[in-house]
Amino acid sequence: MEVSFDTEKKTGAGAPVTRIYAPSHRNGPEVRLIEEAAENLPVYPQPREKDLEEEQAVEMPKPKVPVYSRILMILAVFLIAGTAILAISGSAQIAKIYTEIHSLDSEISSYKEKISLLRKEQSTLNDYTTINEANQNVGRVMSWNDN
Repeated sequence: MEVSFDTEKKTGAGAPVTRIYAPSHRNGPEVRLIEEAAENLPVYPQPREKDLEEEQAVEMPKPKVPVYSRILMILAVFLIAGTAILAISGSAQIAKIYTEIHSLDSEISSYKEKISLLRKEQSTLNDYTTINEANQNVGRVMSWNDN
């Protein structure tokens, strides 16, 4: 690719112009258009309407399927369906077990809360008795008003 710069002064933009080499068709090989006559082209026979109807009417004979292969196919379908039913019922039982475990865990946590509340209440009662005993040992007597 040849690039040349034009350094002559021109009116307008003073930027150099890049010219790209483009080969002329005069020096290169000649391009010839070859036209083939319609006589030289291969001729394919076109189907007629009768031929199309005859082709559609022809049926291929189906091979006869033996009885034992049909029985085996039916057994295979029942086996696959049986395994699917077993898998679904097993997953249902596992889901029931998980729900029971979850409910038992929630009951255990509620009982633990109740136990902790009872222990707090018991500890406050124990603290009052120990305070009362300490006061009695020192000689102080507490009077409880029952109103």
